[in-house]
Amino acid sequence: MSILQNKAEINLDSADLLHNKGYFFPVAHCSYYSCFQLVRHIWFNTLHKSESDLKLLIASFKNNKAVEKGSHDVLINEIGKYIKSNNFDDFRVFNNNIGQLKKLRNSADYDEIGFSYSDSQNSLELSKLIRPVLKKY
Repeated sequence: MSILQNKAEINLDSADLLHNKGYFFPVAHCSYYSCFQLVRHIWFNTLHKSESDLKLLIASFKNNKAVEKGSHDVLINEIGKYIKSNNFDDFRVFNNNIGQLKKLRNSADYDEIGFSYSDSQNSLELSKLIRPVLKKY
């Protein structure tokens, strides 16, 4: 198991513990990162890409003002393309859910709004849909 895979497992366990304790805000954060760390694992260990490769890819989008994307979006899109080339059904699961999970994480981390039990539960459920797909790769 890679370090990123281990971190992903710990984040998912943390999300479950936090949810059960009623600490709903960080559940979205941990749920999202339990998936994003698997995305990074695929980049480094399955695709055998480097951190330098990733930085170059991100920079290519930052230099294109017509297509502004954050570093997470760039990597998620690249891994999405890889999954799509292997299995369209897996891609559909990944693509339909990762954006929703990212929105919940952003909302929980940055917005001045409440974050309910159902938001927390939704974060967990989304990560538990996405992770089996990512683990295949």
